[in-house]
Amino acid sequence: MNQPVRFTRLAAIVQGAHLKYLGLGLVLAWHYCLWFVPKTFTRSSWLDERATFGWLVALACTVVTAGTVSLFLGRSRHLPRSPILIWSVSAVGCFATAGVPVSSDPAIASAMIYACSAAVGLATGLLWVMWGERYACQRAHFSLRHLGPVYGLTLFGGLLVVSVLPAIIGTALVALMPLASGFLLYLSWREAPVHAFPPMLPRITTRQVTFRVAAVCMIAFVAAFVCYFTATIVPWSELIGGVEHSFTIGIGIGAGLIALFGLTQTSVPARPTVTQAMPWLVLASLLACLLCLLNLGGTAFWMALAVSALFEVLIIMFMARLAMSGYAPPATAFGIGIGAIRAGSCLGNGLVLIYERNDRLAEAATAPTLIVFVAILAALLIPLVQQKYSIDDLTREPRDTTEWAKTVSSIAQQFKLSARETEIIDMLGRGYTATAIAERFVISPHTVNKHVQHIYEKIGIHKRSEMLDFLNKR
Repeated sequence: MNQPVRFTRLAAIVQGAHLKYLGLGLVLAWHYCLWFVPKTFTRSSWLDERATFGWLVALACTVVTAGTVSLFLGRSRHLPRSPILIWSVSAVGCFATAGVPVSSDPAIASAMIYACSAAVGLATGLLWVMWGERYACQRAHFSLRHLGPVYGLTLFGGLLVVSVLPAIIGTALVALMPLASGFLLYLSWREAPVHAFPPMLPRITTRQVTFRVAAVCMIAFVAAFVCYFTATIVPWSELIGGVEHSFTIGIGIGAGLIALFGLTQTSVPARPTVTQAMPWLVLASLLACLLCLLNLGGTAFWMALAVSALFEVLIIMFMARLAMSGYAPPATAFGIGIGAIRAGSCLGNGLVLIYERNDRLAEAATAPTLIVFVAILAALLIPLVQQKYSIDDLTREPRDTTEWAKTVSSIAQQFKLSARETEIIDMLGRGYTATAIAERFVISPHTVNKHVQHIYEKIGIHKRSEMLDFLNKR
């Protein structure tokens, strides 16, 4: 009789505003602790080339798994809420993690590392999609003030503990991370309230945002590609404290920044959106390339790794908001999000391996490649800034329903808005497009736009971006 009560109490604790993200945070910590902490390779060298190829295999399998699952499920289907599926995937991740560093015998080490790495990537992709669907049913807001501290502290704490503990214990702890994530997922489905998935918006509405979504994913992909190329092309002799600790420190800096940004959001009245932070990270990626060109490899290395970790959180937030708003199925949103970052990481690191196998090519092409990357990142800032307000419409943090209703009501009374105008400004503020509003109220988009113009005239503004700023300030 006490066991279900304990489970219920534990479920209530881990379903709070912050701790609900612990399960996905453990998936993130599992990935970085396995591949970025040298101690996890207890019986084979972390600097061995097979470990590098294993990392690339894991990245590629994560991308393929998440993409395949999202394509298979489409708009209307979802993964089964099956304990067997949850525990099977978690167990595969656990045993595969333990098998990655298991042997130092060259005869079997390569096959063992690559097979286990593929299984790690498979389990990562599936857990990512499964958690995405669970969060969609929970209507999780994915605000930085809730997500940042949990993600950042889980990752930072995991890196620190695994680095300090004896190698065998640290490796065992990393292997248990997917099991812990699976247990939290099982507990969440079993004990926490289950809601329906967010209703999908009409296809015509989702098609209208395709370009904006593709632009953000492409920017995340390019940023990850550039960051990992910059980090891994830096000569190891330039890394302060040795190569074995530098990778851990670089990701640790990113984890610390994630936690810091999340903690500071609680005291900031006007919280920045995803697209307000993204240009700064693109600029930081550009700066890392320039520092590498100026032979400041150590600084460029740490900056590139930290920026890549921050970008991963931003793309998660962006794609999660799309799922919660009905612009994309949860599996597709989370699958594309993780796929963009991990594909960029894989290809960026892979290009460096090609350069390292040809000294002449590396000497002749490294500097021009970095210059090209600087030009590409600078060019990407233009569409990102141009699309800022339209992307903000998709990713703006969900508002408290009661407070938002009071805000809309006060604006309607102050500016004497009609009932229809009040409904329209309410939906515009929630991120709906004119086409979606027209379909909701069964009127033409032209009629919606006429109402919007009347709203602008009454309030004294001239465009949508000004109206959104006005609403947020209120």
